[in-house]
Amino acid sequence: MLGVVLGVGLVALTYLSVTERAKGHRRAFSRGEELPVEPRASAMSQALVELVATAGGIYLALVLVRNFLRVDLPERVAFFGFQVEPLATLSLFLALLQPYLTRLLQRSL
Repeated sequence: MLGVVLGVGLVALTYLSVTERAKGHRRAFSRGEELPVEPRASAMSQALVELVATAGGIYLALVLVRNFLRVDLPERVAFFGFQVEPLATLSLFLALLQPYLTRLLQRSL
């Protein structure tokens, strides 16, 4: 039961994160900061691409740090009945939080 709740929570967090990214793209486009030179993709597709790219970049950075520091981590970890890779899970979680942290930092400036 807890696995189902966590799965639904992850889907909801992903949806909210992608929606926030899409809103950011729309705001930037309406201010004239972005001028598309190719056919304009939807804000949702751009947000999904950005989410995957951000998670991938964070993952690569974490792998490099782990290798540099020679930290031993298990390849898979059981997380509420799911087998996940710790660094990939952490990078996806950080990428999901990134648009909210960006908005908080912009408001404080």
